[in-house]
Amino acid sequence: MLLRRVSVGFFIVLCFLLLCYLDFHIGPYSNREHRIWLPRGVILIPCYLFCVFFLSREVIRILNAAGLHPLSWTVYLGNSLIVINSWLANVFQQYHLEVCKTQISQGGWHWAATASLFALLSIAIAVMISFSAEMRRYSHPGGVTINLAGSIFAISYLGVLSCFLIQLYMAYGVMALLSVVIVTKMCDMGAYFVGKAIGRNKMSPDLSPGKTIEGAIGGIVFACLGALILFVVAIPVVIPNYESSKNSLLYGWIIFGTIVAIVGMIGDLAGSLIKRDSNMKDSGHSIPGFGGVLDVFDSLLMAAPAAYFLWTFGIVGSAG
Repeated sequence: MLLRRVSVGFFIVLCFLLLCYLDFHIGPYSNREHRIWLPRGVILIPCYLFCVFFLSREVIRILNAAGLHPLSWTVYLGNSLIVINSWLANVFQQYHLEVCKTQISQGGWHWAATASLFALLSIAIAVMISFSAEMRRYSHPGGVTINLAGSIFAISYLGVLSCFLIQLYMAYGVMALLSVVIVTKMCDMGAYFVGKAIGRNKMSPDLSPGKTIEGAIGGIVFACLGALILFVVAIPVVIPNYESSKNSLLYGWIIFGTIVAIVGMIGDLAGSLIKRDSNMKDSGHSIPGFGGVLDVFDSLLMAAPAAYFLWTFGIVGSAG
């Protein structure tokens, strides 16, 4: 089981790094001189949309097992709409297209305001679609509200949290995306191996019997180690225009590693929460050794807003 998990995990990491490499070199980074306008995310976003399809399917499956039966197509459409529009907003801003500009209090136009407006508009449309679909299939009282709640939950959980992953990448580049992936997965590794070795005190025995307090501490230590290597060694070498204050180099990586690790563990437990409530151990069986796609993404989805906040406010500097 462990060998399969490590092998599959290594393969997933290699595929992800290859996609990042392709996106980095096909996108605007290497083509500005040649005036080839291929937007950042031209490789990664379609791949992520593919993942969103499976994430939506697994969440619908979990909801069905819990007795909720939202209209599946509203979840697929809503999440896809949010992801695509969140990306397009950043593309418009990236190339200075004067589309739906939003003025901030300091004056001028700001990419975050534009992207946020697109995301909010997409969420509102997705909610309206869910309501409209339930109106269309309504025949008698009972079940409508709970099914509608399930649909909006799936859209909020997957679509809204995905916006932060997309905006993190579009605003700060591939190394910012790698930062949240590396730190959360280093935390998962640390929690697993330290928990197996010395774990004694259960962190949440009813929700996730395998997780221990010792494992959680080990996960935070591993996450901080990953953040140290990334921010102090890797990013300054890979990104020549990386900007980081003296304070960021001294303690930013510790703050980033600790906060993202903790929020990522909350995300892992959040995934366990909805699965346990539906009497399910894994969200699916599509990834050998891990379970479903949600079992891989649950920590990332919850950690993305924290990582985005830390990058936006300069805790770990900025990179283009």
